[in-house]
Amino acid sequence: MSIRATKRQGRSRRLALFTGIAIAASVIPAAAQASANSAAAEKPVRGGNITAGIFDQVLTTCYSPNVPNSALGVLKTVYEGLVEKSSDGKFVPFLAKAITPSADFKTWTLSLRPGIKFSNGEPLDAAAVVLNLQALNGDYYLKNTATAVHTAGSGIPFTANLRKVEASGADVVMTLWTSQVDWLDTLYASGRFFMRAPSTIKSKDECATKGVGTGPFMFDTVTPTNVKVKRNPNYWRKDKAGTQLPYLDSITFDVQQQPTQRLNALRSGKYDAAQFTSAGEVKQILSVKSSNNLGSVDSKDSFYPTWWPNQGIEPFNNKNARLAFAHAWDNASYYKLRNCFKGKCLGNIPTSIVGKDNVMYNTKGFLKFDIKKSKEYQEAYKKETGKDLTFQINATLSDESLNNAKAAQQIFAKAGITTTINQEDGATQVANAFPGLAAAAAGKLNPYQAYAVLLFEGEGTGFILPFLQQNVFSEPGNNAKTERSPLLPIAGTALNVTRHKDTALTDLLYAAKQDITKARPAKLKALTKYIQENAVVVPTPTLMYTYGFGKKLRGYDTFELAAGKTGIPMTNAGINWTGIWVSK
Repeated sequence: MSIRATKRQGRSRRLALFTGIAIAASVIPAAAQASANSAAAEKPVRGGNITAGIFDQVLTTCYSPNVPNSALGVLKTVYEGLVEKSSDGKFVPFLAKAITPSADFKTWTLSLRPGIKFSNGEPLDAAAVVLNLQALNGDYYLKNTATAVHTAGSGIPFTANLRKVEASGADVVMTLWTSQVDWLDTLYASGRFFMRAPSTIKSKDECATKGVGTGPFMFDTVTPTNVKVKRNPNYWRKDKAGTQLPYLDSITFDVQQQPTQRLNALRSGKYDAAQFTSAGEVKQILSVKSSNNLGSVDSKDSFYPTWWPNQGIEPFNNKNARLAFAHAWDNASYYKLRNCFKGKCLGNIPTSIVGKDNVMYNTKGFLKFDIKKSKEYQEAYKKETGKDLTFQINATLSDESLNNAKAAQQIFAKAGITTTINQEDGATQVANAFPGLAAAAAGKLNPYQAYAVLLFEGEGTGFILPFLQQNVFSEPGNNAKTERSPLLPIAGTALNVTRHKDTALTDLLYAAKQDITKARPAKLKALTKYIQENAVVVPTPTLMYTYGFGKKLRGYDTFELAAGKTGIPMTNAGINWTGIWVSK
């Protein structure tokens, strides 16, 4: 049984540790829609200070280290992106008014919505956008190495295909190295690419704890475990009635890693809202949904967590070890143990590394649970290495994350594989697995033997393919090493979580990535088949997220986007807080 939606959701969607082409159209701010527990006649009111419980630490408001999912939701109250994602999965302009590609998809021209300012009064103009994109792709750092190391984050490898960016009058022109039909997906980056005020980019201290954005709120106080944001009085959006957004005076985000305590705080009224993930918190999510005193909103079931066996270190530098791992992994048993509670389940059992709505979906090559085959590959591994197959898996500091790891441990034990558990903070794991430029230069790449993480999502490929590339600056046609800097290939391996050096995989990937013809989907499916049959990554049950709300909260808002489309009300980062209000 899979819960796809609830009645509440119908009236009102990254860290998964075990722990389209743009059209020229403006973005019109919409009034908040009423939440499940609100009356249709109610009108939004201004004011209110609320507290929301999240499960990820906010280590920075700057570029590095990366913040995990619920912490990302905190940053998105202050920062906004050029692109948003609509409810039908398309990428559409947001701060941008239009983004138009050339016929070969190598040049993309962006025009901005006029009159938008950062909360400190700096204009969001072409110069600001150019600076932001240069900070993301590393050009700003390369020109200011002594003072700009704080900007050297994972955006550098993620935007490796961006050859140059420059202003053309009031517009911004992005020139790519190779054709890329899903460049808007890259600009969205799972909601992670923001526009920061130029002063924020230029100041290490401001960027770290008090970054300035165009969003509805501004950072007030920031610590890793508690962040308060306050209303931006000069926010650029109004609701349909002409009321200045946002409605709330402030939001305090409190980090509580234990889901039961998060749930209890929501029930008691200590929290007005709280985020949960089906990666171990199914019991708590179902409890929220069954409560008459709480409202909730779910993400789509379009997040596809996977195991990433590390080919750079033992034991998974051996293919037999990876195949033994894949055949030992029992998704059905894990689903029953950790995705279900009292007969109700969240998510689905995977049949591919991505979901059926994704262009890469392919069941061919998918390795099924088979203890006999696993043991055969274990024997082959032992003959080659003289060792029994054993490895370490990870958990965050929450009890349910540890229970996830223990359930996985039991599953591998049934196939005769011994595992140990490494338990540490999830934000620390993200920082270790996705190193910045300095760490990558020092050879500090992903240290985990079998890392379970959410890197695949949605219907497209923009937030999938970069993590499968051996070195993003080695793509045919990319001459960044010569034209931009010889330092860039050092950062190019930072997203290669498996640390593979598989040339066959690389060739299939680039052939699909650069294709702009009708042949592209078939090439992507061939890539999926290769990944699956070679156990490059191994899927786990699909993932979804839920936010629970106290009975006085209203307005789980949506955006009116291009052609009247609405935005996604709930993602891995949580909700958009612009239209939330407190009923009197």
